[in-house]
Amino acid sequence: MRALLVDDERLALQSMERMLERIGVTVVASFTDPRQALEQGPNYAADVAFLDIEMPAMDGLETAVRLQAACPSLEIVFVTAYDHYAVKAFELEAIDYVLKPVQPKRLAMTIERLRRNTAVPAPEPQEENGVLLCCFRYLSIAGSDGRRLDIHWRTMKSKELFAYLAHMRGSEVTKDTLLELLWPEADLSKAMANLHTTVYQLRRALKAAGLAVPIDYNDGAYRLAAEAVQLDVDRWERELGQIRNCGAEGMKDHLRLLLQDYRGDYFAQEGYLWAENERERLRIKWLEHAREAASYLESDGDPSEAIRLYQRMQDMFPLLEDSYLGLMRLYARLGRTSEVHYQYEKLQRTLSEEVGARPGPDIASWYESWLAR
Repeated sequence: MRALLVDDERLALQSMERMLERIGVTVVASFTDPRQALEQGPNYAADVAFLDIEMPAMDGLETAVRLQAACPSLEIVFVTAYDHYAVKAFELEAIDYVLKPVQPKRLAMTIERLRRNTAVPAPEPQEENGVLLCCFRYLSIAGSDGRRLDIHWRTMKSKELFAYLAHMRGSEVTKDTLLELLWPEADLSKAMANLHTTVYQLRRALKAAGLAVPIDYNDGAYRLAAEAVQLDVDRWERELGQIRNCGAEGMKDHLRLLLQDYRGDYFAQEGYLWAENERERLRIKWLEHAREAASYLESDGDPSEAIRLYQRMQDMFPLLEDSYLGLMRLYARLGRTSEVHYQYEKLQRTLSEEVGARPGPDIASWYESWLAR
C-alpha cells in the first residue's frame, strides 16, 4: 500500500511515516504545504492520503476535495486533534479519521480497514457453521438459520474477550494487550492466571454451543480466525456501500439498513470502552446515509418515511438541528401546525438544557418566516 502524507507539522509527518512503515505501508511522499501536495501528489499514484485538517495554507477538508477530484480512486484518512470534524470528514467520503496524538494500534486498524476495502471482492464466505456475530447494540451470535444461539458465558470477561478478538478481525493480539485491556489493576501473575482461565472458559463455551470457532495462540498472541465468523456490522457497511446512489430503486433496501438492520450502536449495551472509536465511526456513517436518504425522501419520495428517518436521527443525535428542521418542513407541508411548534420548542429546550445554546439562525429564520405565513 502506498501512502501520501500532508501535515504542516514536520515532526508529526516524521512520526506518522515511521508508524506507517512499521506496519508495511510505503510512504511515497510527505508535504507540509497542501498546495504542493495538490501539484505533485497525483504523480505518486498513492492508494491513500493521510491529511491533517487544521493547516494554515489550506485546510485538509478542501485539500481532500481537490485531491479526490484529481485522483478519484484515492482513499482519504483525516488526522485531527478535534473530533468535531468527524461528520464533515465522512461527508467527504473519507474512509476513516484518526485523532491526534496518533496511536499505533488505532492506525493499524485504519490500515486493516483500507486493505479490506481495496481488496478484490470475494464471494460471500459460507462457513460450515454459518456463524454470524451480531454487534449492533449488544453481543449475540446467530446460526445459519438466523436464530440467536444461547451461549453460556461463564464470566463477562470471557464474553468481552471473544468480542474483542472478533473486533480485531483476525489480527493477532498480544497477551500484554489483553492483560491491560481486561485486568488493568491486577498484578501480573494474577492477571496472567485470569487470562488463561478466561481463554479456557471461552473455548469451552463455544464448543458447548457447537461452534467451530478456533482461538489460535502463537508466539505470545491470540487471534480469532477471520474466516471463522462474519460480523453483521461489516455486512451492513458493505451493503450500504453497494446500494448508494441507487435512487428510488435502492431506497427500500436503504431504509431497511438504516431503520431495521442498525438496531443500535456498536456494542453500546455492553459498554466496552475499546469499542468507542468504532462505535462513533459507524454512527457517523449511519448519519451520513440517513441525511442523504431523508433529503431524497423529503423532496422526491415518501414524506412519512422521511419523518421516520428524521425522528431516528433526532433520537440518536438530539443536538443535531438538521432533524428538527427537516421535521418542521414536513409537518408544515402536511398542515400539522402543532407538530411544527412542538419541534421548535423541543429544540429550544434541548439546546438550552444540554449546552446552554439557542437554535441557529437558519432554523430560527425558517420558523419566524413560517409563523409570518
